Amino acid sequence: MKKVERLGSGIEKMKTLMREANLEEPRFESDSFFHVIFYRNPEYALKPFQKTGTEKVPERVTVKVPEKVTVNQKKILDMLARNGYTTIAELSSRIGISERKIKTNISKLKDKGYLHRIGPDKGGYWKVIARKQ
Repeated sequence: MKKVERLGSGIEKMKTLMREANLEEPRFESDSFFHVIFYRNPEYALKPFQKTGTEKVPERVTVKVPEKVTVNQKKILDMLARNGYTTIAELSSRIGISERKIKTNISKLKDKGYLHRIGPDKGGYWKVIARKQ
């Protein structure tokens, strides 16, 4: 397969590209983890924020922002629309977030009116009521 022959070639590519851009080469460090430090052109560095005294911060937000469905919540709705019997463990595994986060998102979706549980925890199923695009 000749996969191993290319192993490690990315580090040399990074060093070469940084030199060609007239930037300091990346620094590699390792302890219990592997760290790479990249140096950027100071021209593009973030400038420190300087307070001018003219900024006003409102004491209280008076306009309520409508809640939207997050990416993970959309994934949950899509999966449950296809199969209402999908378990929390299956959702967690397929979406890649913890079961606790799945439960939190399901609770929010129920509160928003997008999801309803039919039947008991064991043997019941999920019904998607409405979906926002």
